[in-house]
Amino acid sequence: MAAKEQAAEETKALAPVKPIDNVRQTLEQLKPQMRLALPKHLTADRLCRIVMTAVQTTPKLLECDRRSFFAAVMSCAQLGLEPDGVLGQAYLIPFGSKVQLIVGYKGLISLARNSGDVVSIAAHEVCRNDHFKYVFGLEEKLEHIPASGERGEITHFYAVAQFKGGGHHFDVMTREEVETIRDSSSGYKTALRFAKAGQDPQTPWVQNFVEMGKKSAIRRIAKYLPMNVQKAAAISEMYENGRHADLGDAGELRVDPAPAGEVIDADPLPDSHSLDSFAEESAA
Repeated sequence: MAAKEQAAEETKALAPVKPIDNVRQTLEQLKPQMRLALPKHLTADRLCRIVMTAVQTTPKLLECDRRSFFAAVMSCAQLGLEPDGVLGQAYLIPFGSKVQLIVGYKGLISLARNSGDVVSIAAHEVCRNDHFKYVFGLEEKLEHIPASGERGEITHFYAVAQFKGGGHHFDVMTREEVETIRDSSSGYKTALRFAKAGQDPQTPWVQNFVEMGKKSAIRRIAKYLPMNVQKAAAISEMYENGRHADLGDAGELRVDPAPAGEVIDADPLPDSHSLDSFAEESAA
């Protein structure tokens, strides 16, 4: 009986490990690094569970470059965002051969609020039948009262932030300005090609135009917001421009030299990056 059990254990040891199990094991090894980066409101165990759920929901993530996958996870840890794709904070997206972290407009708002420097921040769409008035200059003014009943088509988006030390900043975008950003987006262009081929155009610009408009407005004021918001907004902007980006070990923004969506021969991370050994073990 002992011989049979030993033979079964040896057979099990020789069996190839599934990619999803490799990822799970590597995430366990990364937990100490996550704990050093994570804010108090998010634990390493919770982040790993959310990431594994994302992998099960989007199996294509396992086909992407493993280093970019773990870099995206560590970027989530540094920002303190949950990439569950449900709350709208952040998403792990297969982008060509790599994994890209995309921060939603709710994630940008969370980063601003969690910084302690922003008292409140919001973004809204404006419709034709709403009362909407804004003035820039020495006596800035912003008034928005949504219409009751039929509001009509969207005409503007705006974002406004109030700061802890006093003061505020807001900006307004016309629908045409937002659509110009959409039309130049790499993901939207790809979706249009899929639509012409008779396939469902999977892009947030089609499924969630209002949220993308709000996100565009927040990105417009990001340079006046805390650094984490600026970094997250920059990563999203790189994605829209067809570039892969993430955060390095020291929290610095790193942008690939080649457009995302193409097979990149160069190592996407520096040789000295701490994720190298984990990526190699997980891909083995």
